Amino acid sequence: MSIRQLLYVSNTRTDLNDSDLNAILESARRNNRAHQITGMLLYLEGAFLQVLEGPDHEVGAVYDRIARDQRHWDTQILLDRQAQRAFGEWSMGFERLDGPTPDGAFAVTLDRVMGKIDPESLKDLPALVATFCRIHRGGGHGLE
Repeated sequence: MSIRQLLYVSNTRTDLNDSDLNAILESARRNNRAHQITGMLLYLEGAFLQVLEGPDHEVGAVYDRIARDQRHWDTQILLDRQAQRAFGEWSMGFERLDGPTPDGAFAVTLDRVMGKIDPESLKDLPALVATFCRIHRGGGHGLE
């Protein structure tokens, strides 16, 4: 069954601590379960990349709320389409990627993420996620 799949990036404060991120994650997981939304959230040095997937109107409502949230700015949709659910096991998978590391943290995260995704459902997601990490590790904020 096809559902809406939306991938976006946004910027936020660079000083979000683990407690802040845990509160965001707990709220997202609770709300997502109630609305049949699954997905993944990555945080890296003041930037979020998130995949939301589920019923069209539910995903749209969550994204609209995020886009209006003053903790986010420069929110940009990278992908918005109908697709098969790729993150069915996660009400909201999460990974905090810490600072630049040589070939580092992201390789581990990619393995974790890809282990949960149907390989046929999102062939272009790894390239988008890798671009997000490259841009934000390079010191840029926002897409160029």
